[in-house]
Amino acid sequence: MLKHLSLRNARRQAGEYALYFITLTCIVSFLYAFNTLLFSDSVKALPDMEVLPYMIVAASVLIILITGRIISYMAGYMLKRRSREFGIYMLCGIPNRDIATLLSRETALLGMLSFLPGMLLGALLSQLLEAVVLPMLGSRYRLRFPFSLPGSGLTLAYFSLMLLSSLAKNRRWIRRVTLYDLLAADRKAETFPLSGNALRAGLFLLSLAMGGAGFWFLMALPIGSGFDFLVGTGLLAAFLFGFFQSIPAFLATLLAGRDSWKYRRHRLAVFRGFTARIRSTSTALGMLSTLFALALAFYGIGISFSQVTDKMVNMNLWDIQLLHPGELWDFTSCEEAIARMVPLEASYTYAIYTDQETALTDLRQRASEELGYSGNPMYREFFHDTYMKQSDYWRLQELLGVELETPEDASPDMPVCYVHCLPSLADSFREYLSQAKRSYAGYPISPDDVFTEDFCQSDIYGNGLGYILVVPDEAVESCRVLYSQCVMLAERPLAHEELDEIADACGLTRLRRNTVRSSSDGPGATAFAAEGAYLSGKWVDKDFLNYLPALAICLFYLALVLEITGAAILATQLLGDRDKRRRQDLLLSQLGMEPRQVRRLGRWQTGLFFLLPLPPAFAVSSAYVILCGTRLEHGLFYFPSAMGPMWLIWLLVRSLLVFGLLYGIYYAAARISDKGEKSLTLPRK
Repeated sequence: MLKHLSLRNARRQAGEYALYFITLTCIVSFLYAFNTLLFSDSVKALPDMEVLPYMIVAASVLIILITGRIISYMAGYMLKRRSREFGIYMLCGIPNRDIATLLSRETALLGMLSFLPGMLLGALLSQLLEAVVLPMLGSRYRLRFPFSLPGSGLTLAYFSLMLLSSLAKNRRWIRRVTLYDLLAADRKAETFPLSGNALRAGLFLLSLAMGGAGFWFLMALPIGSGFDFLVGTGLLAAFLFGFFQSIPAFLATLLAGRDSWKYRRHRLAVFRGFTARIRSTSTALGMLSTLFALALAFYGIGISFSQVTDKMVNMNLWDIQLLHPGELWDFTSCEEAIARMVPLEASYTYAIYTDQETALTDLRQRASEELGYSGNPMYREFFHDTYMKQSDYWRLQELLGVELETPEDASPDMPVCYVHCLPSLADSFREYLSQAKRSYAGYPISPDDVFTEDFCQSDIYGNGLGYILVVPDEAVESCRVLYSQCVMLAERPLAHEELDEIADACGLTRLRRNTVRSSSDGPGATAFAAEGAYLSGKWVDKDFLNYLPALAICLFYLALVLEITGAAILATQLLGDRDKRRRQDLLLSQLGMEPRQVRRLGRWQTGLFFLLPLPPAFAVSSAYVILCGTRLEHGLFYFPSAMGPMWLIWLLVRSLLVFGLLYGIYYAAARISDKGEKSLTLPRK
């Protein structure tokens, strides 16, 4: 009998809790997709990607803890809704251990229903994930549909662990519960978690203090080593819990005394639903708001990692860049070898010069400090002013497709100098050049001759660091060569395998900007840490920045699961209260309210329920993302405003759009289910 009862209950629960099954299916699909990425041969072949498997495992462990708790919570919620059913079983003489066995069989059946389609969806998702991730990491994607046995085994282990932990908890509850507790479970009076305005005000002030302390840890970083972000995140989560234990209940009490507001435009029913939610689910709303805040924060930080990576790569305008320090080097043999391996559009060899002058270098440092950024490391090659020949400058602009106007005061008889700098430094250079007549080696410099187009100046060993002074060719005769470089434009993007072939064929060392050595002839450091020529360029930069896309992948992984679990709990609770809403709708209809107005009230209640945990989550996550994005920009770029003045605003907008898309799907599903239920209850007139 128990077997037939288990099958019947499993079918019934599958219909009533469709969103719960969808959530479990999505979790299984995400676990399988990322576990497949963990064992993918394409990812294993990527350079400097040894850390990605460990990051995915760490993210998976965190997700197991979170989703395990969520599954346990939802399963417990389902048990309480079925308390009368279990009470009837006990009245019929079925012992507690048999009810626990019945529950175990139901859980196993429901788990299978969600696991099998989750694996199929995960197989498709894994290919979509590789199609997005591999090009991001500098590799080529090839369409294939392999079955990952290690990935499926690990997914089954994770999923089983979550279900078994939830099942063990529920079995203990079933074995200890009494008949009275089961019959009275859905009749417990709703009470505020806290009573008394003074106590709520005290808790609110305490939560504000925790929130302020959390942001202080994120801004001041007093501990270091990343622990500040952990402590700050924990304090912000405590703030959200304290907020929902105090402010909503205080607001409900305040509005309850305003009869003129409460009894206006059918607000009473909506207000009653609001107060019922606050009375019974304040702790759950605090937990959900924390989940949504973390999801939004992870979306934002993940998007910022992706944007910063693209910006750092695109600021290097050259697909291939060969460098040699200290002298003008002949790169002809390398050009010929590379042309045989990679289709090239153009190439050009030139040098960057320097002398003992420091006027423009000092101006660059002062301007950077005035803009609020003074922490960039200094390389010895840029302690003095840097120069470029005009013939080289115009040839490079021609290769880049930039049409610059010749300065008005330039002529064959009287050539002039001009400055090419980053947009954030242009005003400082123009002001400096306008204060007095400036010149170099007898050649005038005008404030009107400052250009700001992209010119590979935001990172080391491009066309100057932040700026370059363009001078007539004969003016560099007294200067020394700082470094020479051969730049190339390829007809297509390059994969890391091709970069390895180029480096091996030409005997080049990859230029690693995070590996420097101290200078022996003065202060500062240099990235030319070995003898010979170096290989650089945007695709080499992309290889060295692979850790940022890897972090973005794991953050999106976490954010998706966090949002899905939170939205599923909201939708499940909403559908779980359908009996109360049915009675409310019948009562309103019997009192004379039109069916259209009843449905409108239902939409208001559903929308309010989904809206409740979001405003604090939006506020906390927005501030969190802005702080992290600002620190990321200052930590990876040498000059401020590299990402543009509006990049943080657009970062928040993109995060909200990604969050809103998935959240809107769950809201629409809840509305459709809610509409279907109400159409069965409302009498027709």
